[in-house]
Amino acid sequence: MLFCIRQSSFSIPKVLQKVAAITPAQVFRLKMSQLQFNQRVNPTTGKMEWVAQNKEDYDYFQDVARSSYADMLHDTERNQMYYKAIKLAVKSMHERGKRAKVLDIGTGTGLLSMMADTAGADSITAIEVFEPMAEVARSVTAANGFGKINVINKHSTEVAVGEDKDMQEKANILVTELFDTELIGEGALKAYQHAHKNLMEDDCIAVPHSATTYVQLVESDVMDSWHSLNPIEIPLENGLSTDIYPDPRMEKCPGVPAVHDIQLSQIKRSEFTALTDAVEVFKFEWGSKTLAASGKSYVETTTVNSGKVQVALSWWTLSMDQKGEIILSTAPYWYHPTPDNMQWRDHWIQSVYFIPKPFNMIQGETICIFAFHDAYSIWFDAKPKKTDIIIPHERPVCDYLPRMLWSRPRLGMLNDANRNLAFSKALKKVKFGESVDDVAVCVSDVSLLPLIACKTCFTNGHIYSIENDSIGQKGIRNIVKKNGLDERVSVVEKFPPDDSTPDKSNYQINLLLGEPFFNASFLPWHDLRFWYARTDLQSYLAAEAQILPLKAHLYIAAVEFENLWKIRAPVGIVEGFDVSVMDGMIDHAMEMKDYHEAEPHALWEYPCKLLSDPKSVMTFNFSNPVPDKEIVSVGDLSLDLYDNTSTRTCHGVVLWMVYDLDEEISISTGITERKGFTAKWNIHHKQGVFFLRKPLTLKYMKNEKVDYEIAFIPTTGSFNMKFNIQAR
Repeated sequence: MLFCIRQSSFSIPKVLQKVAAITPAQVFRLKMSQLQFNQRVNPTTGKMEWVAQNKEDYDYFQDVARSSYADMLHDTERNQMYYKAIKLAVKSMHERGKRAKVLDIGTGTGLLSMMADTAGADSITAIEVFEPMAEVARSVTAANGFGKINVINKHSTEVAVGEDKDMQEKANILVTELFDTELIGEGALKAYQHAHKNLMEDDCIAVPHSATTYVQLVESDVMDSWHSLNPIEIPLENGLSTDIYPDPRMEKCPGVPAVHDIQLSQIKRSEFTALTDAVEVFKFEWGSKTLAASGKSYVETTTVNSGKVQVALSWWTLSMDQKGEIILSTAPYWYHPTPDNMQWRDHWIQSVYFIPKPFNMIQGETICIFAFHDAYSIWFDAKPKKTDIIIPHERPVCDYLPRMLWSRPRLGMLNDANRNLAFSKALKKVKFGESVDDVAVCVSDVSLLPLIACKTCFTNGHIYSIENDSIGQKGIRNIVKKNGLDERVSVVEKFPPDDSTPDKSNYQINLLLGEPFFNASFLPWHDLRFWYARTDLQSYLAAEAQILPLKAHLYIAAVEFENLWKIRAPVGIVEGFDVSVMDGMIDHAMEMKDYHEAEPHALWEYPCKLLSDPKSVMTFNFSNPVPDKEIVSVGDLSLDLYDNTSTRTCHGVVLWMVYDLDEEISISTGITERKGFTAKWNIHHKQGVFFLRKPLTLKYMKNEKVDYEIAFIPTTGSFNMKFNIQAR
């Protein structure tokens, strides 16, 4: 095991530094006592390691910085609608001749509590379970002069009412923002149930008042490719083709029933066919004491187009007030009440669900939609209208474990015809299989490369497919067997497969293959794990061994985001309330870090403009093992990709990998097409994004640049990055 301990993490109390008699061993024990150790698998090296973190130095506002709080506070529509509804609730309670006693569950920055105070609430209790945010709420409310607000750092189900307890009396206005993309995924139902039973008076007012969930059934090969492994057609010579067939158990398994949340408005209308109109399936009355933790709904509707029922798209609306006059919608643009003036947000997007057993429908036929929910999730099913229809009762269960390893982006990759064609073309150029003794090894998780190779060009030789996970081994073995290749492809946990110490001459690798792809990867460069695997296999590589891909390149580009910048931008003033205290806390936390950190985002969901040409800043040659010394790249990006009559803002830098399969064929995990400053991003991969804390406004071609300093650390497989903008 590897212990990663930064020397700078240690700090000794000054009083102990003055004790001359303290021994080196005591100093070490004291230092170690200040650390907490977290075990993890390094996503790049694939090795198990322990990461040490100084308990006192860790600043949880780094977590706040990466959360959705800024996104929510930049959601002007949300803020204004909450404010209006809170004012109406306080007014209504006063008109009843009662004191307005507000309970704000999940207060975050305290914004909604400050709104309640300004609206005239007589007492306000704000509950926040996340300690750093509770501290933010106290600081923000105090800075704005709201001394009436009582911030409690507890889960709402732990709050007690009574003399000398958290709340002196029950509240009569319940203000919450406990919703996620699926509406109830953050435990809203349980929180409401507990609050109504223990914390609220009987005739309370809830803000928001209710929520309605909608669903629309569609046909979409694009979205279905994220759910099912389809037969893969591989072109051969002379216009012929061959297919790789999935295991029937993969096809029959309904898959993981969890929601797939995306920015649905980024799906083109040409990429799906609406089969029904949107229909209402659930209504949640947040002010009701009879709110159920589970439920089901049955709706009949008429198909508006013919097609295959594959996907259920879902979103919701909030009725903020009791009269239903203030409505917040999370619908995609084609169903939004104001499509030309939609509020962008990332904390509430839309949900994609997959019908367990797709079926065909004709326009004008009646279709039955079944909706279900438990305390934390929603799921759907659909069937043609029949007299003997049986309503499903149980949630679909993924009963084939290998299916659970195939993430939705991974299925999209494997179903991508262009991607498969690129691998097929590259493999055809490889000299392999001239002898039955040739050996190839494939290093990638749940990979079909060995099957593509055998089906297209390798007539001889044997391929070992390394799968570290036993469930993954089972899944790939079954697909290999389904395609009649079990004599040509062996799925193994390691190479060589023999546990005894083999004669290495019997295990010479003529070809090392990789996509590369690994389940544990979440940043583009984590798939450099292939390089580490190649290094571990160095002693088994034949003198003339071929490696595919040949090399990888780290690319970067400066960008202007249309909206994504909001999730990390300083908040400042929100509806007249100063939230800049939180901005300062986050700035301080981020300044403590020696290097900048990128975060993963699927940029096909977040439109942006290039402000610089993409630039390769680092190359990793897989022909050689991982080096001992750091690889360092220092330079700059010229911000010159914009019209000199326009004003642009540089929000950050995007990073991605490009893999050269050979000298002519490459696969990009980032930009796949480009026209001027418009880029099309790979839909199957997340790119790395570094956000500038202080974006730069560009005017009239002043020759601004982004300076970068990037170092690859071979011992840990990590990158140290620094980006700075300086006006020239």
